[in-house]
Amino acid sequence: MARQKCGGLDEQIPTGYLKIITMKKILPILLVAALFLPLSGSAKGKKLDNPFYCFNNAMTLPNAPTDYSEQARLVKELGLDGFGAKGEENYFAFRKALDLVGMKIPEIYIPFNIEPDKPAYNPLLKDLIKDSGNRDLLVSLHLHSEQYKNNKEEGDLRFVKLLTELADFAAQYHVKLAIYPHVDFYCESMDHTLKLVKMVNRPNLGAVLNLCHFLKVEGAENLEQKAKEAIPYLFMVSVSGADAGDTKQMKWDRLIQPLGKGSFDPYPLVRLLKENGYNGIFGLQCYNIKQDCREALTLSVKSWKGYKKRYAKEMK
Repeated sequence: MARQKCGGLDEQIPTGYLKIITMKKILPILLVAALFLPLSGSAKGKKLDNPFYCFNNAMTLPNAPTDYSEQARLVKELGLDGFGAKGEENYFAFRKALDLVGMKIPEIYIPFNIEPDKPAYNPLLKDLIKDSGNRDLLVSLHLHSEQYKNNKEEGDLRFVKLLTELADFAAQYHVKLAIYPHVDFYCESMDHTLKLVKMVNRPNLGAVLNLCHFLKVEGAENLEQKAKEAIPYLFMVSVSGADAGDTKQMKWDRLIQPLGKGSFDPYPLVRLLKENGYNGIFGLQCYNIKQDCREALTLSVKSWKGYKKRYAKEMK
């Protein structure tokens, strides 16, 4: 028996009945709480399902087809999720070839500069943006300025002004832009990229994490930390095979290899990004690889499929 005060009087209530009353009060609270608490093992069943496409420079590899239609068919046959474009001049012909085989252009690589005697970008870029409203196209911009390369304080303000104007224009067509850091260009590092992105402060302007350039400019030591910091702003991540070691001193033949080659393992980076909420695209960097085009792409796709299996196995 248990004692409980009711209406100011002491009453004796059977212990079993008291438990029932208590559970009736507590059960609804527990059910509501369960809706908001993460379930144990909630990561189970996750998939590495981000789109994986190849950069346009894949078609500079030995024995690569030169015709856009043949290139598009090869990329589709090998199982990639898309094929990147480069430059504005041939965009529409390139896009038509991909449309015919049901392939997407996830990203296009475009120069952007603030030299006083040059336009910031090719006027055709705006036509491209207008036409790409429903195509999930990312315009990745590599930044240039010889005049302000050593005067970043003033150069940044000029870039921010022009990037803001272009981002506002692109927003009308639901097109995203991203700053692409590149060694020896105006913007080389992840820190500088994020600084510019935050200064522009537009939701459709983000950043690119380019693995080979990060290794060349910043080294591998802070890669995971910088990647985590960048995730809220990342629109694209490029990957490739590479060698581990003093990457700042390495040449491109060691920093850009088919995925699956080299002693540096990109998988931990891919997993870290995915586990921390990155759902954007992954691009395959292929610059200056000397291997046969079909062989290099086949190995890279096989390696990416291996990443997917490895990730799914780890999430079980």
